[in-house]
Amino acid sequence: MLLGIKYEAAKIGEVSDDALAGIEEQMKREVGEGWAWDDEVLRGRNAVRREHGLPGLGGPGDMPAPSAGGKLPLWRRILKR
Repeated sequence: MLLGIKYEAAKIGEVSDDALAGIEEQMKREVGEGWAWDDEVLRGRNAVRREHGLPGLGGPGDMPAPSAGGKLPLWRRILKR
């Protein structure tokens, strides 16, 4: 799950292509070639996507984002200071 979070956060954060490729290689080593559709990876990726108000990728953890009432998620409010 943590690798999914790391990967999706990097994608959303627009890290360099080299850094993203490095994360993909790590995921291939630790999860296998089918990492993109691994249930735990998808849970992590979808969790990050929900935090950013983006649609899920399908599969586990693909639930609609709860309404935040127009407020940023707590972690984003803290980092924004």
